[in-house]
Parts: sequence; C-alpha cells; structure tokens
Amino acid sequence: MKIYIVEAVDTEGNIIKKMVKVNDETEIELILKAQNLEIIDIKPVPVFIEYLINFNPFKKKKIKKQEIIEFLENLHLVVKSGMPVGSGIMDLAETNENPAFKDILLDIHSRVLSGTALSEAFKVYENIFGNVIITLIRIGEETGNLEKVLKDGAEYLKRIEDIKAKTKQALIYPTFTFVAMSSAMIFWLVYVLPKLTEAFKNFNIELPVTTLFLIWLSEKTQKYILDIIAFLFFSFIFLKIGRKRNEKIKYITDKILLKLPIFGIIITYFNFAFIAEYLRLMIKSGVNITQSLNILGESLNNAIFKKAIKDASEDIYNGESISNAFQKQQMFSPMIIRMIYIGENTGQLEEQLNYISDYYYGKVNYISQNIAKMIEPILISMMGIFMLIIILGLLGPIYNLISVVGKG
Repeated sequence: MKIYIVEAVDTEGNIIKKMVKVNDETEIELILKAQNLEIIDIKPVPVFIEYLINFNPFKKKKIKKQEIIEFLENLHLVVKSGMPVGSGIMDLAETNENPAFKDILLDIHSRVLSGTALSEAFKVYENIFGNVIITLIRIGEETGNLEKVLKDGAEYLKRIEDIKAKTKQALIYPTFTFVAMSSAMIFWLVYVLPKLTEAFKNFNIELPVTTLFLIWLSEKTQKYILDIIAFLFFSFIFLKIGRKRNEKIKYITDKILLKLPIFGIIITYFNFAFIAEYLRLMIKSGVNITQSLNILGESLNNAIFKKAIKDASEDIYNGESISNAFQKQQMFSPMIIRMIYIGENTGQLEEQLNYISDYYYGKVNYISQNIAKMIEPILISMMGIFMLIIILGLLGPIYNLISVVGKG
C-alpha cells in the first residue's frame, strides 16, 4: 500500500485535501469519483513521512474490538435484510460515533462503489480488522454466504476478546503482588533498616553475619537505587521496541515468558484456546487446513507458538496428519493431540476443536478466579524468608547488646 496526498474539489466548489492509502495511483480516481470529488492534484507522500505514519511503537489503537464486533453484527443484519452492502456501510458510517472508524467505513464505502471487492476494500485496513475477518469476507463473497460469515466473524471476535480479558485478569494479580512486594522490600532497605543498623553501629558491639549482610545490602540499595530504576526503565523500553523490530529478541523473550511460573501456564492455555477456536472457525467456513494454519500463524502474537504452527503447516502440506504434525512440535498437550486425532478419524474435527477451545477457556477462567489462592503459598514463602532474614539481622545485635549490658 502507498499513501498519497490528494487535492480535490467537491460539488459545491470547496477545496479538499486528504490522504489516501491505495495499491496504486489508478485507484484514486475511482475512489474520489464515488465521493463526487474531482481531482486537482495528486502527490505521493515522501518515504520517511510514510514510514513515520506506518510505524510508531507507542501509538494506541483508536478503534476498539467491541466497535468492530458491533459493526460486523450490524453489517450481518444489513446483508440479511437484502440492502446493498455499500449503502449499508454508508448508513453504519454516518451513525458511528468514533471519527477514526467513521473515516475508515466511508473509505470502504467509496471503494465498494468504485467496483472494488468488499474483501479487498477491507484488506486496506487489515491492521484494524485482522486477516481472519478479511479471509471470512472473501469466503463469503466466493460462496454467496456473506451473511453467515459476518455473523461467525462477530462471534469469533467476541469469544477471543473474552478469552483475552480473562487472561489479562489472571495476570493482573500476580503482577501487582510482585510489584507491591518489591516496593515493600526496597522501602525497608532504603528507609527503615539504615536507621536501625546505624543505632547498632553506635553501640560498638560485634555484629552477626546476617546483620552485616543487611547493612551491606541496604547501603548498596541506597547507593544504586536510581541506577536500578533507570536500568529497569530503559530495559523495558528496549524490550518493547526490540520485540517489535527484532524477531530474535521477540522469540527469546516469548520463550522466557512461557517458562515463568503461573505466567507461562496462563499464556500457554490462552494460546491453546485461541488456536483451537481459530481452526474451528476456519474449518466451519470451508477453508482448507493448510491455508488456515498459514493465516493462523500470522494471527498469533507468541513467537514460539507461531513457529510451531508454521512448522506443523509445512508437515501437513507434505502429507502428515494434523495430529502427527502437532505432536512433532512438542508444544501441545496430549489431550489436544488425542482430541484432534479422534476428530480426524471420525470426521468431527470441528466439534473436537470446539471442545478443546471450551476446555482451555475454562482453565483460563478458573485461574483468573482462583489466582490469589494459587500464588498465596509462594507469596507467604517469599515474604517469610525476607522477614526471617530481617528478624535474624535485628535480633542478633539486640542479643549481643543484652549480653554486654548483663556482663557490665
């Protein structure tokens, strides 16, 4: 896609300037003609400006998934009622309260009126709608079953958003707890312990090893606390940008995430549910398994699972069964392999994938509701060890002091 700055005049003689994203310059005239605009001038956007428009690691999406779900549901009703798709999109655009989404829908409407296929018009905004929805729309156009695929697409996004919400909910508590504990430990080391250890030094008594360790740790923390905070901050920024720009960094960090206790389990269960739900939808829509896996690979965010799906797709293309291809990746649970094997041999793969999706969605949901009970023993152990070190470090000098006073 290329970006152009277009200057045009409307039916009332007003000069309009706008940016248009198209495959080539020939599409611009068709799009503007559908909007009753006459072209005055067309200029391609300079490469570096186009780069800045397309890439910004800190940009936030202006369009929520819920808005896309609502749009697909409404478009499904439009198609079901027999209204022309172009007119329906125009009506939905006019009633949309999000200016960014409204502009996108108006542009899609213009492209459809100019003769562009609906799936091609949507593909311009693949970063907004996702390749799953675009694939479904293309299938709907080819099979004449657009109404059904739009409904399936809306239900799919609902389910995936629900799974994501439960996953985030499950991750919030351990993240918050870890940050709170770390902050409490730093507060003790920086503000509380220095005052206590200073008093012990003034008594001129022999300090135990535990107390000496606490003094050393407290002094180092005070001295380097700003450096530690700066290091963590810039490390976070580096990883955020690096994960987007460098596949190797993303692969390594994703591998580490999967090995973390609790976090790794939640991420794994989420990907199991996501993969099963996606494949179920694609098979239901009539997409062959190889194409489904290729598109799925582009939709996955975790690089480890992305590679596993890509490798499995190649094995299936070379004649392997789905269950064997998945088993070779050593990423999927025995239950998933078994259910897929049964589905392949009984002709009920869609039903088995639905069962897998429901099962792991239930797992994520259970973890999100019981996460506090699950990590409570870990938190108690960590806090207990920390407090034990502090108590030993404080009681040792007090005992020595009492002994000195007693002898005196």
